[in-house]
Formats: sequence, structure tokens, C-alpha cells
Amino acid sequence: MKLQFILNGQEVTAEVSPLDRLLDVLRECLGYTGTKEGCGEGECGACSVLLDGRLVNACLVPALQVRGADVLTIEGLSGEDDELQSAFVEEGAVQCGFCIPGMVLAARALLSVNPHPTRREIKHALAGNLCRCTGYERIFRAVERAASQGYGDKISAQNSRQDKDRKSLFALQGSEPSWVFVPKKLDEALEILSEHHDVKLLSGCTDFYPDLKKGKNEPEKVMDIWGLSDICGIRMQGGYIEIGSGTTFSDIASCETVKKYLPALADLSTMIGATAIQNRATIGGNIVNASAAADSPPLLLVYGATAVLQSKNGIREVPIAELFGGYRKTVLKPGEMLASIKIPLPSPGAHQFFYKRGSRLALTISRLSVAGLIELEGDVVSNVRIATGSMSPVPMFLTRTERYLKGKRLTGEVIETAAAIASDEVSPRTSRDYRKRVTGRLVSRFLKEARS
Repeated sequence: MKLQFILNGQEVTAEVSPLDRLLDVLRECLGYTGTKEGCGEGECGACSVLLDGRLVNACLVPALQVRGADVLTIEGLSGEDDELQSAFVEEGAVQCGFCIPGMVLAARALLSVNPHPTRREIKHALAGNLCRCTGYERIFRAVERAASQGYGDKISAQNSRQDKDRKSLFALQGSEPSWVFVPKKLDEALEILSEHHDVKLLSGCTDFYPDLKKGKNEPEKVMDIWGLSDICGIRMQGGYIEIGSGTTFSDIASCETVKKYLPALADLSTMIGATAIQNRATIGGNIVNASAAADSPPLLLVYGATAVLQSKNGIREVPIAELFGGYRKTVLKPGEMLASIKIPLPSPGAHQFFYKRGSRLALTISRLSVAGLIELEGDVVSNVRIATGSMSPVPMFLTRTERYLKGKRLTGEVIETAAAIASDEVSPRTSRDYRKRVTGRLVSRFLKEARS
């Protein structure tokens, strides 16, 4: 496949396979070795680049999705009198240098949209970039120095996911292999699905490449739905918010409508890995992969959300609670894809939450998660839904806990009893004592916050 895109302001062309990683295209095909490979799973940030103005992990981006894109690597900054890189040098924030190109690009991505970040915002933006030599304090100071010198004010933000006009100029135009499909509209994608039930849908690919690295076979057919406009975006109508399945978690987290009506979902979206992962991971992928550790399903359960499934033959709506048929299984039929998720607006004053716990404080895969929504009349529970994830093959409601709470005043004794019931109700597959104990504590925390 002939791949054309803009690299550091210049048009480039490379002969690649559609599923080659952007990382390999840069290093092996084009000789841009400033982008490094560390983990190969999107966890270390050594391969960070800017793709159409957004920070991404180049190890998780297929060449297929780079056609016509605008890519910025560390080499694209080296020709400038770049104050950001100078700040790294002046603050002594460079030792071996392996991770620094990714750090610099992550810092540039931050400053392009937030020219004067707080220390906390800097830490959050660089959380997906690991450095074991320098120590983070000097790196944080380097970003602060660049910000104080007005670096962010001088660079233009490039936040659009793609420039459609430019992409049309770089379309594959029949040069793609027969096993690669690149629909431009949802109807076209559904037509392809109706004829090729075994095609693998590619969107953010944040699970796709880690799965390949772990030994999963490369699919025989793929269809690129990344950026398909028909399944992207957030809109509110009637009594619900509809989120397109191709909407990224970074877009969900920054959406004012979501933050106003679904604050727990906005918070959850900031917990899906680091910034580079949130810029690629989609809510649809998080759902249909049907991983037991997926974060969004438990919260969507308590929201009473509905999955909108679409095929060539029409639309079918399935409650999220009925979508999962077992571990890594959904009830999607051949030819169907998840088009969107409808979430009813919670009642005004309803309290909602999502908590997760893992092997570390942040950027962790859930070992357990708890989500809930509760409505109170005074201090009496009129309605409550609580669900857990990562402890069973599919997310589950804590029905016994819900039944106990409904109609009761949230006294200290009631909260303590509800926490004990929740702890007893979950049946973790592993680490039983830890997961049961923490589940009870998180339920207790939620109920106390709702009461206050």
C-alpha cells in the first residue's frame, strides 16, 4: 500500500502494509528514529507523537489510519529554536534521552491547548510517559519554564482528529489490499458487514496491538471505522444523551453536556489510561470488546443505558444490561455493529459515582470497579442502582444491596449494613478477601457522600 501523509510539515510517501504500526513506518521505512519503542503496548509513552495535533502512542496506530494525516515527531522540532527542548536542557531534565522525545511531544501537546498549566495539570498530561533516569521533578520544572516563557502562546493548537479535505486527497483509491475496507459512510460500512461477517473493525486500536503482541492472530480482513463521522459525537435530545460508538474518551471527558448531566462518566473517561490512550480509545470499543475489566459497562448499567445496534436491515436497541453474553461475548448478530449508546438523563439531584481500584494508584487496569446512582427524598432512598465490574465475566448489579437500601434512611447503621451486604454479594474469581473488603468500603464511601 502506498501511504501518503504529512510528516513534520512535509509530504512523504512510503510503501507499507496497512497494519504496520506508525512507529515502524517512522523508524524503519522513513528513518525517523527519534520516536522510540519501549513497551509496545501504549503504557510507556516513548513512542509518543502528535497525530493531527493530538498526542498518541505510535505503537498503537495502524498505517491505514495515517493516510493524509499530519504527524509531528521530535525531528519536527529540532530544526527550530525550540524553547521547550531548551527548557529541558536548562533544567537538567535529560539523561539517557530514550524517553525524552515522547516527554517533549506530550508537553507540547499540553501547552498547545493549555499554555499556562498548573503543576497538577502537567503531571496529568505527562502521566503516560515514563522516565526512570531523570526523575520527574526536573521534567515538570522544564515544562513550567517553557510555559513561563510563553511557549504555549506561540504554537497553534491542532486539535481536529482529521482534516477531511486533506484526507480525500490522500485516499487509497483502490490501492488497498482486498482484505482492507475503508468505508466513508455508515451505510457503506454496514453493507460491507453484511457481506463479510468475519471482518475485524478497527477504531482506536488500543486493545488491538497489545492483543497481537500477546499472540493473537492477525485478522484476515479489517475495516477501518476510525473517525467515521456517522458514529462520532455527542448529542442531547428528548430525555437522553446519545454518544456515538466512535467517540473517544477524551472527547467525552471534555464535553460540557456530559460533565453537567453525567459527571461520573466524565470522571471515568479521565481514568481510561493516560492522555494518549484517551485520545484513541473509543467508548464503543470499550463496550464491544466485552472485557471483564472494562470500565464503562458498570456505569452504563446503572445509568440504564441502551446500546443502539445497526445492520443493513435496520436498527435494534438492547439494554446494556442484556448486551453481554459472557466473557468476551456480546449479543451482536452477524452484520451488526454498535452505532451509539443512549443514556437517559438522571433525575435532577441524583448522586452518581464510579470508583476503580487496581495494582497502582493511576493508569491501571481495574481489579475491581463499583458504579452507582442513588436518588433521595430527604434522607430516604427512593431509588438506587449499584453495579460492579472486574470481578465476574460480565458486570453485575448488586441487587440484594439495592433491595436493602430502598426506602431506608441513610443512617450510619444502614450504610454499614449495606456495605456488608455488598461485600458478601460479590463473588470475585481471585483475590476474594481483598475485592470483597474493598467493594464494601467503596459502597460505604458512596453512600456517605450521597448523604452529606
